[in-house]
Amino acid sequence: MTLFQEFLVLAAIICSFSGCTSTSIESTGDATVISADAASSYSEAGMASATIVSFSYDNYNIDAMGSKKIRELANIIKSNELSVRVEGHCDERGTREYNLALGEKRANSVAELLIINGVSRAQINTVSYGEEKPTSQGSNESSWSENRRAVIKTF
Repeated sequence: MTLFQEFLVLAAIICSFSGCTSTSIESTGDATVISADAASSYSEAGMASATIVSFSYDNYNIDAMGSKKIRELANIIKSNELSVRVEGHCDERGTREYNLALGEKRANSVAELLIINGVSRAQINTVSYGEEKPTSQGSNESSWSENRRAVIKTF
């Protein structure tokens, strides 16, 4: 099994545990606008993999581990001509509007690093889910740290 095939299998497993859904939030001047019309453009059909980049509290800077993951994924994306959806997520602290904006900043920082590493902007879509799709339901630092993430999905 090639490294790429192993990556796809691992990513499919991660995606199956993460409860992937297909709702989108479009960026507008008002971060609270949710577009049901755009939801169909974020279908899970054909999804090949998912990679998670974690963030510190109230932050959208990518650490060294996240940068390494993104560089490796950028090479896979380029060599296989894949498309990418970057989903920004937050923990439950903060207002809904603030978390939507922070999730958007997280998704955009990942997208920019993918572009710096040679992925075409045309291959990348970003979406912010704010605090709406937590992976961990607790109200403690352990849960919050799991929910502060960007999920990079390729298809």
